[in-house]
Amino acid sequence: MNKLQELMDDIREWSVATFGASQQTTIPILFHLKKEVDELILEAQYGISEEDYEEFADCFMLLLDASKGVGLSADRLIEETYKKLEKNKKRKWGTPDENGVIEHIRE
Repeated sequence: MNKLQELMDDIREWSVATFGASQQTTIPILFHLKKEVDELILEAQYGISEEDYEEFADCFMLLLDASKGVGLSADRLIEETYKKLEKNKKRKWGTPDENGVIEHIRE
């Protein structure tokens, strides 16, 4: 088993044991991820320091937990990520919005 899969399994086991399976469904986890991303954005506006690395870990843990919760394995998540990267490489990209976000041009 690879390290990412071990991490996903450990996170999921801890999260279900700590919060209960009924609370650890996809939607609440994703809302929690959104909250953590908002916190990370606030921190980044003032400059990321080593203390903020933990916020990246919070986001990563929640993403892995939500992924595992819907049945994605680490290998499948990586496979889907590579497929998405290849798709993105073929897209045309617009200009940054007021927050600096650049989205692909929808044709």
